[in-house]
Amino acid sequence: MAWYADLAECDYFRTWHSSFLRAVGWLERVNSYTRGTVNLQVLSKLTELRKDAWQPCCFMGYHECDLCLSERKGGITNLFIPGDGFLYVCPELILHYINDHQYSPPVEFCEAVLACAPMNSSDYLKVVEPLWRRAKTP
Repeated sequence: MAWYADLAECDYFRTWHSSFLRAVGWLERVNSYTRGTVNLQVLSKLTELRKDAWQPCCFMGYHECDLCLSERKGGITNLFIPGDGFLYVCPELILHYINDHQYSPPVEFCEAVLACAPMNSSDYLKVVEPLWRRAKTP
């Protein structure tokens, strides 16, 4: 899996999308990350959002946890959470990172998660789809 600093532009999905994608929870063992406790409502909401995740594109790759030494955890889903004129994007492994590695995402991301409409609802799509479409193919 690729590593991105929290809130950095994320070019994982192509460079022309990076201007409106902000990375959260793209962790690797060799890079430090913020640790702490996370509000259980944020964890619960992330779990719900993952169940019916809106994904504008899919990759055939599998994200594996680089922090686990004895067991393998992973996933293929990415979550797109509306921010203020951009989308936060995190791998579904964010739940594992929070639960098992005490990862603490940025406060503004947690606030956006709590405010996020159910994925694939008309309220969610009204916000997300125009942002995704605005990216121009080179």
